Amino acid sequence: MKILTVFLIYILSATATTLGDAGKGKAGDFRYLTGYTGTDWSGASYEFTDYAPDLSVVLMNNAINSSCSTGLWIAYDNVNFNPNLTGGICSIIAVDDCKKWAGPCQKMASSLRYAGSEFGLNDNFYNLYEGNSFHGAEFKGNINAAYLDNLDLAVSSLIITGQSGWTFYTGVDFTDASVCVYADEMVSNGGVVLNYARVYSMDELGLPDNSIRSVSRGCASDRIVGTPPQAGVERLPAAASPAN
Repeated sequence: MKILTVFLIYILSATATTLGDAGKGKAGDFRYLTGYTGTDWSGASYEFTDYAPDLSVVLMNNAINSSCSTGLWIAYDNVNFNPNLTGGICSIIAVDDCKKWAGPCQKMASSLRYAGSEFGLNDNFYNLYEGNSFHGAEFKGNINAAYLDNLDLAVSSLIITGQSGWTFYTGVDFTDASVCVYADEMVSNGGVVLNYARVYSMDELGLPDNSIRSVSRGCASDRIVGTPPQAGVERLPAAASPAN
């Protein structure tokens, strides 16, 4: 895995985004995470609606034991989303639900961010990450990207949300080897749905590490991972779950 040196206090994030694909949004799909110091949604709390690179700023560093949330959130062991590409992570995935965090996740989080669109919960979107398991810098968007800027030849994991497939290429300008990825997991509540796929390493896609150079919306490859989302049995994450 290629390790990039980060000189800024906060992790750099590049985007390829347009408002044209944004969902209208409604109260039920408002993305948030309220973290609690108690294991049963009690004690001190703070509501997060955006990236939080340093939880000590809001007096919640190594303090969260449970949460109520909507969205796909990732908690990191270190500030700035594990910029050294090491440390624990925990996923908190819910639609307007409360969860007691798993043992290894309790009092672990020093930074927190979400995956997916900043506009609508289930908008078609991708997040590309510098490290395995969603560590470090990211490149994100909801439109085609012929070049990945700060993560060119530096992608080690990714998350997609929504019902569209995305095709990832090992060449710039949508060339060379490719693989199409569809969301393969779903969580819903009260008619609000979040489709998503988590790719913890490039091995899962049959691609070399640090090889992705461009991305396009839609399925334009003969190699397909996942299937287009359909109505079916949901796979609900029971609690904040650790992953390394």
